[in-house]
Amino acid sequence: LFWHLNRAGIIMAADEFDEVGGHQAAYGKDDVTDMNNVQVACDSDERSLSSRFYRAFRHYSRLLRDSDASEVAPPEQKELEELIQQLKEIGAHVMQLRLFSPNEELEDISTTDLKYLMVPYMLAEVVAASRDMEKRLESLRQALVFWRAFAADCQRLRVGHQDDYVAIDREQEPTDPASKREEKIARYKRCKELDEKVAYLFSKKREDLGDEYLWGAGSSFDEDMERDLILMLLRRAVASVPENITSAQQEMPLLEMMMARGGPGAEPVEVREVREKPYMVRIQDRSELQRLYREMVFRCPHPLATMSIEEAADLEIQEMREKEAERMVREAEERAKDADRWWDGDRYGAKEEWEDEQRLYKDRDFDEFKDEHPWGSGNKMANIG
Repeated sequence: LFWHLNRAGIIMAADEFDEVGGHQAAYGKDDVTDMNNVQVACDSDERSLSSRFYRAFRHYSRLLRDSDASEVAPPEQKELEELIQQLKEIGAHVMQLRLFSPNEELEDISTTDLKYLMVPYMLAEVVAASRDMEKRLESLRQALVFWRAFAADCQRLRVGHQDDYVAIDREQEPTDPASKREEKIARYKRCKELDEKVAYLFSKKREDLGDEYLWGAGSSFDEDMERDLILMLLRRAVASVPENITSAQQEMPLLEMMMARGGPGAEPVEVREVREKPYMVRIQDRSELQRLYREMVFRCPHPLATMSIEEAADLEIQEMREKEAERMVREAEERAKDADRWWDGDRYGAKEEWEDEQRLYKDRDFDEFKDEHPWGSGNKMANIG
């Protein structure tokens, strides 16, 4: 996990993490040989990582997850940058402790470590919420990397719905409005169901532990419920990735145009229309000018024919032949259809019986219409017979 992000240069390396206040893992020191000290150091690092994630997830939920745009003001850029720094430190710490392996299955990951799979998604959401228009284009590019990295990890562990991964890997949106609408409705239903389950588990944790963001089992909130909560959060995050990627890809061309224009503060460039000079004919010879006037004045007062009478007759004959051929083909198709329907006359009286039946149905429909609409009904002029 996070390997491809570190390769892209977005997640800081482990040595950079140490410089910002992290703790080096004891098993990485050459001068440490006592395994008991290594275990104590690892446990200390895991507790430090858990406390960091607790604060980061609480901050993330307050800024983005639980906020309503109609009631709460959007987060400040300074708060977002602080949260981005915290999540990057957590990601570096996860890489340093090697909590995940590309060869392990979902059942092999402990419940304590499973929640750290949400770090790339949280980082993508925070980076995409950046309000700095000067850096927003680069922020969206980084967010796309985080979203796709998170989806790749979840797909490898088989967490989430398969339709969401199909939408993530798709290069273009479906052009059929009906299929696009059905896909969105199905995803909305899945998200609504997951939101209800997550809200219930968070409320249960708040009742038992006093803090819904306090990770770990306790009281009646056992480890199975904790694992179900984390899996529900992961599935809900996977379901939101396709729409987030689509929205970012639609916004990026607009930001590129804005940056090409000079940035968010630049005024629009005025496009000056290049006017072409009017077409003029310069005639130096007076006799040439008089000849031009004579051609303009002494000309035929009515439009001249574009073809001869023979050519017009040949065109009409050709059109009539084409219409006659089409009529013969249409009649042949109708005869073949009737022959196929009535067994080419092998069943004597079948067509007459069908015509009588259709006539009977028509008479019955007309009788029902007369029963429902008596003579003179609807006549507003009182001319009732």
